[in-house]
Amino acid sequence: MCNLLKGYICFNDMYITKSHNICRFCSQKVPSTPGSRYVKPLSGIKEYLVQKCFAFVHGYEKILETKFPSAFKIYRVFSVGTKDLYNDIKEYIRISSVLSNGKHVRDLQRKELETYFQVPKDLMKVAPVLVLAALPFANYVILPVIYLFPRKCLSSQFWTLQQKVDFAVKYQKKRLYHYRPVFRQLQAQIDTINTDVLKNNCQDIFYKLGSGLHPTTEEIIKLKPLFIDQPYGIFCITNKHLHHLCRMHGISVLPGKQWRLWKHAGFIREMDLAMKREGLESMSSHELRNACFMRGLSPVGLSKEEMMAWLSDWIQIALSIESDSLSLLLHCPIFLSYNYPSNWVLIH
Repeated sequence: MCNLLKGYICFNDMYITKSHNICRFCSQKVPSTPGSRYVKPLSGIKEYLVQKCFAFVHGYEKILETKFPSAFKIYRVFSVGTKDLYNDIKEYIRISSVLSNGKHVRDLQRKELETYFQVPKDLMKVAPVLVLAALPFANYVILPVIYLFPRKCLSSQFWTLQQKVDFAVKYQKKRLYHYRPVFRQLQAQIDTINTDVLKNNCQDIFYKLGSGLHPTTEEIIKLKPLFIDQPYGIFCITNKHLHHLCRMHGISVLPGKQWRLWKHAGFIREMDLAMKREGLESMSSHELRNACFMRGLSPVGLSKEEMMAWLSDWIQIALSIESDSLSLLLHCPIFLSYNYPSNWVLIH
């Protein structure tokens, strides 16, 4: 069997010239096979019809694009997007399988972790739409609607490169409106800190953030004891603080918020450690932008070096955090990007 362009496949026992044992489509010699009364190569009218069908399928996309441009756009969106989503789900299942067979999470690559992190979110978003689109006659209504509103109805596998950037900016802008409420909640609890040294360190950082600056990574790491228990631990913060923190990270505010935040922070930290292992230099600009968006910084207008510098600070903090202090990582978008120009320009 030989592979043709665009994934088409021909069978040697069906498409072989009778005299020379050469494939009509790829011009490669193939071994002769014994004849059979029941399985014979195509000939005559059957061979003609099959060749015509092959030629039609080969040029189907061009015909659709020329005569039905609007339908072709929808077709391309769903054909390409569905294939990408299928491959991501397949990879997700594979990663789950190797983990269940004893592979350690630290042995996974960064891309594997990112896929394992993102696929469940994509499925929750796109599965209902795909189910509705599969119902009889429903696709005549569903397909045009979701083509007009891809951000609401589809996952990133169905988006163009430009749409991915535009939608990420809109999502980041929505998250930014919760930065100030989270910062205000941090300030409101400062008087509950019993240790003078930690209280003074915390005040210094809040003064910097209030004056348009950012603390150093060393200053942030010194606050780690405050994010283990009282007053800023995940299971100690107020309900209002918890609500805005969830919104800031795009997490549901339904019951169980603390556990979802804890799991989210732990997953982000594993990806941080993978970036450290593989090196930021190995990441493309597109991958760096995605990493910044995921961690609460808009990378629009930033150079590759600026994105790498910011992620290096983030990773330095992540390396100093354990499971009981993950709340500090959840608040790093405040400490590291609250006054960042690329964030401020989105809401001011």
